[in-house]
Amino acid sequence: MAVILLLTGCVAALLSQTAGRELIRQRVDERSRVTLAGNTRPEAIADNDRGVVRDDLALDHMMLQLKRSPAQEQAVAKFIDELHDPNSPNFHKWLTAAEFGQRFGAAESDIRAVTIWLKSQGFRINTV
Repeated sequence: MAVILLLTGCVAALLSQTAGRELIRQRVDERSRVTLAGNTRPEAIADNDRGVVRDDLALDHMMLQLKRSPAQEQAVAKFIDELHDPNSPNFHKWLTAAEFGQRFGAAESDIRAVTIWLKSQGFRINTV
């Protein structure tokens, strides 16, 4: 089964504050792949299959979304709870998209690793 990776057209700016949150620690091993469950749109069923496409078919407007680690996800949930807790020092301390990316986004090294791998697979990256 072929796996299609989706690229993002719009991700919050990531700055050096993401250091220390790296999740990719080794090169991609092309021989070791897994299929992730829950990533297929409900419309992708046999009844909608229109057959094989040519190898050079361009797929525009694709998006890749990276998943946070459980610890990162817990930190986001805690921060969101604190935004609404009048007793918290973070009460109503809203973040811009860039600030959110800096605190809770992917590490720059992970973004670079994914970008390099995607380019090596023939993908064109418009923006990150």
